[in-house]
Amino acid sequence: MRKVNVDLRNVNIPEFGISVYTNELVLRLMDYNDIELRGTAFRKRMSQPLVPEDYRRFRFPIHFSRVPAWAMFRLLPFRRLLPNYNFWAGDSESDVFLFFWFQAPLLPVKGKVVTCVHDIIPLRGASGDADYFKKAIENVIEKSARIITDSEFSKRDLMDYFHVGGECIDVVYCGVDAEQFASPCPDAEAIRAKYHLPDKYILYFGTCTRRKNVESVIRAYARLPEAARREYALVITNPLDATKACAAENSVTPCYVDGVSVEDKAAVYQMASALVWLSIYEGFGIPIIEAQAAGTPVVCANVTSLPEVAGGAAVLVDPMDTPAAAAAIERCLYDAPFREELIAKGHENAKRFSWDESAKKLHDILITL
Repeated sequence: MRKVNVDLRNVNIPEFGISVYTNELVLRLMDYNDIELRGTAFRKRMSQPLVPEDYRRFRFPIHFSRVPAWAMFRLLPFRRLLPNYNFWAGDSESDVFLFFWFQAPLLPVKGKVVTCVHDIIPLRGASGDADYFKKAIENVIEKSARIITDSEFSKRDLMDYFHVGGECIDVVYCGVDAEQFASPCPDAEAIRAKYHLPDKYILYFGTCTRRKNVESVIRAYARLPEAARREYALVITNPLDATKACAAENSVTPCYVDGVSVEDKAAVYQMASALVWLSIYEGFGIPIIEAQAAGTPVVCANVTSLPEVAGGAAVLVDPMDTPAAAAAIERCLYDAPFREELIAKGHENAKRFSWDESAKKLHDILITL
């Protein structure tokens, strides 16, 4: 029996791709009889309460640590006065410690460490604190028996930047419940009303951080013929002030939606006429396969991991070429044979990405350490 401790820092942020990844894999690991799970939850700040009910879905013991996450993974004050990580994690028995973010503990760990590095976005200039991120990944490489990443692209990126061999890095893809996303939602109109969605719309789904390049989505939409913009609204989820400012500058009035629930996500994709995703850097790109599984044509960027994930079942464009993106959107909307071909290819491509298969791969890695 392999005893595995799971870091549960980011499991309660449903709009965060890493949260989706962690939940889907951990919930499936629970079903394996040769793994005994336990978890550790860290608060972000000393003043932040940890609510046990928020972790009820996990059927294994969870230790709620007295220290905030930054003390274990970022700053580590009074390092010489602190015992090992196991003490603060409340776990002196586990064989393996599994971390789903790019930080491994700064303290020594008694047991094997497996760390998920989803991408190296800050080091490629897309966002974040590059100096800190580089040190954090160097600590991961030093401490980890295995590194998990989301795509072959991210694996190559790690190998190239840090000059590490590929034998210590495993690709465990994100997944999608293809059957769930493809099944017609009986409450679609109620969900439309809940989020004030228009009858016909082009969708951007995700967060609106700078690297997501939502501004290019807005500018591409603004280039559509006036008749197309009258027929199809633009829906943007989780907008920032900069998103709204860009829309105003381009005389676009999107429908803004905050916080689509996990239960409603499939219907929001299904009702969309196209997904447009022009991110400049991704380690994977879950909305691509979610939209494909839901039968929604996809226009996405031709950079980083996105061609690997889209699998020839999306229209790929330069993320900064808004005329090309506008032309691709228009074709998805009005070229019926092309649209149907994209939908069919998308359904098939989404089947390549199964959470069950990804959990099995992660299980096999943990068992063989």
